[in-house]
Amino acid sequence: MTGLTRAQIERLLRGIEPSHVDRKQGMSYMAQHEVRAELTRIFGVGNWDSQVESMQLLWETEAPSSDGKKTMYRACYAASVRLNIRDYWGHHVASFVEYHAEANSNLPDRGEAHAMAITSVESYALRRAAIGLGDRLGLGLYNDGKAEPLVRGTLQLSDKESPLYARSTPPADAEPTPAVERLQAATNAQR
Repeated sequence: MTGLTRAQIERLLRGIEPSHVDRKQGMSYMAQHEVRAELTRIFGVGNWDSQVESMQLLWETEAPSSDGKKTMYRACYAASVRLNIRDYWGHHVASFVEYHAEANSNLPDRGEAHAMAITSVESYALRRAAIGLGDRLGLGLYNDGKAEPLVRGTLQLSDKESPLYARSTPPADAEPTPAVERLQAATNAQR
């Protein structure tokens, strides 16, 4: 049997860390670097990844700068990103796919305009995919930007028949993944 441990589930059910909440244009959000850091804290190094499944240029425009001396560029992209979660033993647990479209602000370099739009749309799609994991990764922010938990509990922790109730040791037939082997070797070397 594979799955998340009790500690991982409890962490995912906690509200978002208030210091991880940023605000922009009246909206609350969790910065991409905080999402990535929290994914690593909860699942471990090498036990999550994200993949851009699609990236499409929707439009590009040119406009004069405010002083009329330069050409400014804007680009808008749509993307879908898949977030994959694995347990401590490297077995697939869940995947979440989300989409977003985003345009950058006017920039004087055409390549930089495209790079900023691509980076931004990928970041937003990843953050949207991460909310599938619950409050700790920003779900509660969709409740008027509140940091307190929206989910507040799961039957995984209270149902005596739940197969994921508190598994914290690998199955007898589990093969360690390269990431787990590297972490074990590093831990043993520090002793």
